[in-house]
Amino acid sequence: MKMLKNQFVTCTMLASLAAVPVSAIADSDSVSGATPLSATANLDFRVVIPAILRFRVGTDGAGNIDEIEFNPPIANLGDGTDVNGTGGDIGGGVVTVSLLSNAGQITITESNNSGGNGLDNGAGDFIPYTEILTTSSSGDFPAPALSDAANNDETVTPSSGNGKVTNRSGTWTYTYDNTDVYPAGDYGGNANGGRVTYTAASP
Repeated sequence: MKMLKNQFVTCTMLASLAAVPVSAIADSDSVSGATPLSATANLDFRVVIPAILRFRVGTDGAGNIDEIEFNPPIANLGDGTDVNGTGGDIGGGVVTVSLLSNAGQITITESNNSGGNGLDNGAGDFIPYTEILTTSSSGDFPAPALSDAANNDETVTPSSGNGKVTNRSGTWTYTYDNTDVYPAGDYGGNANGGRVTYTAASP
């Protein structure tokens, strides 16, 4: 009876070992004999990095949309004197911009909701988007020029990672070019073609 019990215990232990996944069994080495002795064991490492693309223009946080406003003085209407803006998260027509991605070369494209007409005053008059100039604080983080056609783009210079990682920040400053005299009115705003959307995209 004792022998039968021992056989049962042995069979149970073997069955338990067989149930252990191969990957859970550590590598080992055993040596014996005269010194010096040396034993080796291997261990594999793996790191999985997720792809990320985080882009900010203006006040941080989803749904925070800043408005830039220009008020050309009467004495300078249409004379080509650039007019500084108001608004933006920094003020003075200046916004914070930042981009973080590890998904390859990033391209930023501008678009707007004007239907190709420019900023509307609701009375059939329009100011083209080319009247709004954008200046970037960094040549590595350029801003696409605004246009009625809404098809301009710029590539942001990668910062590391064999050209696949981009971690850039800076500011974009907006001014009104003031090259012509337009009919009186309040142009733009989201309701009248004044909403610009910047899209950052990886390959």
